[in-house]
Amino acid sequence: MRSGSRVVNVYSAMHRTASISWNDLNRARRHSRHTAYAQSQLSLTVFARAEAPTGCTVVSVHPGICETTLPPLYAYEGEPAAQDAARVVRLCDPATELVPGGYYDRTALCPAAPVATEDRTVRRLCKLADRLVADRAGRR
Repeated sequence: MRSGSRVVNVYSAMHRTASISWNDLNRARRHSRHTAYAQSQLSLTVFARAEAPTGCTVVSVHPGICETTLPPLYAYEGEPAAQDAARVVRLCDPATELVPGGYYDRTALCPAAPVATEDRTVRRLCKLADRLVADRAGRR
């Protein structure tokens, strides 16, 4: 990647409700679609904190709750998708100052879930991902 590059990952604020079930990553023993989704969002938020390629800024953003045809998971209706998309575009703009590894709720820098900021969690999840990728590559 070129110096000054940006990766803006779109995630859900549901990561704040999650924990990583290290002994049951697939949540086979106690599956709940909401819990599994929240864990996936937490894992992605953790990866945004992991070391980015040199010269590249990586952040995660919850752009807002979009209007969808899905049954509402929240107590209120979502916002037009164009409004949420505009927030993501703003974070992609090189003129917008970003904190590398930061978590943005809409366009405001906010604290991520405490577990997402733990160096031990970042190292552990990256190590697991490396092992899974190596295992997959070995099967080819």
